[in-house]
Amino acid sequence: MNNGKKNARCGSRVWFAQGNPRNRALRIPRNAQSNQVGEIAAVIAAMEIVPPYQPVRICTDSKYVIDSLTTHLETWEDDGWIGIKNAKMFRKAAHLMRHRSARTTLHWVKGHDGIEGNKGSNVLAKQGANKRHPDPMNLEIPEDLNIQGAKLPTLTQATAYKGILERKQPEPRNTTKKNIRLTRTAIKGVTGKIETDNAIWKATRKKTIRPLIQQFLYRTIHRTHMIGKQW
Repeated sequence: MNNGKKNARCGSRVWFAQGNPRNRALRIPRNAQSNQVGEIAAVIAAMEIVPPYQPVRICTDSKYVIDSLTTHLETWEDDGWIGIKNAKMFRKAAHLMRHRSARTTLHWVKGHDGIEGNKGSNVLAKQGANKRHPDPMNLEIPEDLNIQGAKLPTLTQATAYKGILERKQPEPRNTTKKNIRLTRTAIKGVTGKIETDNAIWKATRKKTIRPLIQQFLYRTIHRTHMIGKQW
């Protein structure tokens, strides 16, 4: 089974083998579109397709997904998933993998290297992106298995503060939403990738950007400069 990168219009896919009836071409909902989401969505779909008593080997060119579901998972759970992008999707993937009776392994493969699975999954990704309507993603976890919150022994003051900010975060203004959409479109035109809101905000705070420029970018996206229509 193979999942790899989706194309720029946010198609995802699960590829088992040529002509396998379990192959899936998926379109990611617009409000969740990003390269990372496409990768995680493929893992979730695969876990839901394959019976829990059958061993699964997931081949992916995404180290992001592999590291998130192995190296980082325990720490993220201890911290109550505070500050983690796509937390709901990773929680769903982890839940599905843990409640399988057969073994599940994650294997990294090099992307765009002529591997049959990668080529087959890229075809499905394009089919998914060209769908008229997005496929629904069920991220619900049974209440009795849905453990939430951070562990007090591992909780730091900085992590707790992030958690408070997440819960108090106000709804962005319409102007800010519009400028984020314009920024995302511009990035896609240059790189071919679709970035999340969080990734865009994080990029404006890179250490290689001078503080004055960071402030300028922040205020530009929020449109708080006293110019143009402000007068």
